[in-house]
Amino acid sequence: MDRQIGFKTRVRNALVSGASLYYSLFVCRDYLVLSDAFVRRPYYIISAEKDNFLHLTGVKTALSPTIFFEKCLNGSITEDDYDLTSNGQKDKATKGSIRRKIKALPMIGNLLLPGSTVEENFRKNTVYCSFASSDGGCTMGFIAVPKARPKTLLIGDELDKTKAAPLKIVLSKTRSESKFSSLDFGSVDDLIEAYGSIEKMLSDELLCRVGKIAEDAEAGREELPAPRAK
Repeated sequence: MDRQIGFKTRVRNALVSGASLYYSLFVCRDYLVLSDAFVRRPYYIISAEKDNFLHLTGVKTALSPTIFFEKCLNGSITEDDYDLTSNGQKDKATKGSIRRKIKALPMIGNLLLPGSTVEENFRKNTVYCSFASSDGGCTMGFIAVPKARPKTLLIGDELDKTKAAPLKIVLSKTRSESKFSSLDFGSVDDLIEAYGSIEKMLSDELLCRVGKIAEDAEAGREELPAPRAK
């Protein structure tokens, strides 16, 4: 059946489903991430906006990035709202890039889960990112200005293994919260080690939880927090 659907229609379907996933994961929540790969900063805060979504699609549009995203999110985007060619590039090359991006879009929910790795000062061709995260299936690059926002999306693992390291800690919060309230994952030792640099950004409830974890660790009960379901 998919073979009977035109490429532009398949792109539209991917934009609509991808926008919904992007909204729930990145527009509704902020993340604080730590890794041994980070040298320039002790941590990065990911705070994406609606207009960053366009960077992840590869398509061109006369709409503003925000309006483009909102139309994708509510399903009103039409095939006339975007183009599949870019700056005189051959259709085949442009479509190949878009095809890879829409294949990667459904995987973005895995980028901040246990097992993901990150690389600071990530470069791919002419694109520079403050850091990138990969789960092996796709790679997303972020630019920190100073909060990190999505800049590019690639299929597969594009990280340099000599520079990459696993994510150690991921904290999150809703946009309405002023401080991080959820410990998505992280080991006891890593959490205690990072505590001094992140303490002021933790909610009171999470501060109490971290204190309890530290007490349990000292008592020899080193139970790790379970990863938060996505």
